[in-house]
Amino acid sequence: FFRSPFQSIHMGNIFDKCMGEDPQSPRVSRVAPPSSVVTAAETEALFAAYIDSAKGEPLPLDLTDAAAWDRVYALADKLMAELKTVDNLRAFEKALLKKQRELPTMIHLAAKMATSKTIMASCPPVFVSMVVAMYNEKNRMSTKEEHENGENFLVMKAREMSWLFEVAPQSGWEVIYVDDGCPVESGKLATERIAAKGIPNSRILYLQDGIDNKEPNFDDIKNTKDSQKGGAVTYGMWMASKEEHPGQEHIIVFTDADLAANLAQTGFLCSNLCSSPTRMSCVGSRYDEGGIFCNEKGAMGVTKNFELLAFRDFQKRLLLPVLGKGRDTQCGFKAFKAEAVRKIVPFVTDRKFSFDMQLLMLVALNCGGEPAMGSEAIVYVDSLAESNFYQQGSADPMAESYKSYFNMLGRILALHDLYANQMTISADSKPMIEFLRSLTLETFSKMMGTMPRMDGKPDWGRDFSVADCKGWAGL
Repeated sequence: FFRSPFQSIHMGNIFDKCMGEDPQSPRVSRVAPPSSVVTAAETEALFAAYIDSAKGEPLPLDLTDAAAWDRVYALADKLMAELKTVDNLRAFEKALLKKQRELPTMIHLAAKMATSKTIMASCPPVFVSMVVAMYNEKNRMSTKEEHENGENFLVMKAREMSWLFEVAPQSGWEVIYVDDGCPVESGKLATERIAAKGIPNSRILYLQDGIDNKEPNFDDIKNTKDSQKGGAVTYGMWMASKEEHPGQEHIIVFTDADLAANLAQTGFLCSNLCSSPTRMSCVGSRYDEGGIFCNEKGAMGVTKNFELLAFRDFQKRLLLPVLGKGRDTQCGFKAFKAEAVRKIVPFVTDRKFSFDMQLLMLVALNCGGEPAMGSEAIVYVDSLAESNFYQQGSADPMAESYKSYFNMLGRILALHDLYANQMTISADSKPMIEFLRSLTLETFSKMMGTMPRMDGKPDWGRDFSVADCKGWAGL
C-alpha cells in the first residue's frame, strides 16, 4: 500500500469519504502560499464535516495501533490541504477545544500535527537532533504483534520526523538513542532493528562511553548506575552539540522513548526558537492554553491531581522564581539551541528524573533569564504501560502520586539551595520555605489529601499560606 513507513501515507478512510474524495486517488502533502484563503463559511462547513466523520473513532488513541496512526497521518494531510494556512488551522484547533472531551484524541493530534508542519514549511533552515534515553525498552520498541505494549517507536519516531520535514528540504534531522546502562541491552536491540528495517537518520550512543571517555560532566562517575535518565539525555545532548551544521540553526530536542509526544509537533519548537536570537530553550507544554493532556479515556485534559499540580506550580514560583510563569517543567519534549547546550550541560549535576528542571534553571541563569525560555502548547497522549517512572499496578495509586510529588519537592528545594545566591528571594517567602523543608512524606500526603478540592482544573497561579498548609497537614 505504501513504499516506506517513513513517507507520508494517503489512504482511504472515513475522512476521505466525508469529503467525497476517491480514497485511491494519489495525493501529496501541500502547503498553499500565505495568500490562500478559506472563508469562514467554508471553515465552518469543513469543521462540521470532520466532526461528523470522527464519530466512528474511539475517544482514546491507542499508541500501539499502526492502523490508527495511518488514519492520524491521513487526516493531518487532509487538514493541511483543505485549510491551507496557519491562521485557518489555528482557528480549527480553537474550535476543536470547545468540544475537547467529546472528540477523539486522533482529531486533536492531527490538527496539531498539521499546524506544526505548515509552520515548518516557512521556518528558517534548521537541523534537529532528537535525543532519546533508553532503559528497559525492549517491549516498547517492539510491534504490537511482538508485544502487547509494543509502540514500534524506532520506526514511528523516524516516521514522525520524516513526515514533518517533507516540507522543509532546507533543513535536516536525526534521532540519537542513548542506552542508559540498560540491563536488557536496549542499545544493541535498537541497533539491530535500525539496520534490519532500514530506519533512516537514527543512531545509538552508550552512556558508559561518555563516562569512560570522561566527557564533561561525566568525569566524576564510574558507571551508569550513578545515573538515571538525566545522564543519558545530557550525554546525548552534549555529543549532538559537537556537530557542525553550517547554514542551519542547530536545535537539540529531548523526548521520551514512548510515543506520548508526537515529534511531528517539533515545528512549533523550531519556530519558537528561530523567532529570536536570544531565545535559547522552548518547552512543549501540556498545560498551556491550547495544550491537551490525553489519557486512556480520551482528550480529557488533566482530570485528577489538580491540587498536586497547582501546589508544584506554587513551589516552583516560590523556590525557583527565575523559571518564570511556565506551567509544565516536566514534559518530555524540550528544545534547546546547540549554543545553549554547550554552555549549560557541563554544569548539570542532577542525573535523575528531575534533570530537566536544572537544565531550564541553567538556561535562565546563564542565557538571558525568562526571555530566553519559550513554551508551545502540544497534544500529549499518556503512555504508562511500560513507564520507568510511574509504578504500575499499585494498590494505592494516589499514595504513589504523593510520593512522586514529594520527591519532586525535594529536588526543587535542592535546586533552590544550589542557586539561591543567584536569585532574588523575598524575605516574606522564608516562613513558607522553612515549612516546606519540614514536611515528611506522611505530612505532605496528609496535606494534599486534606486540601480543598479544585473544581475542574488546577488553580494555576494560586498562592498558599503557611497557616492553611499547616492546618491541612495536621501540624
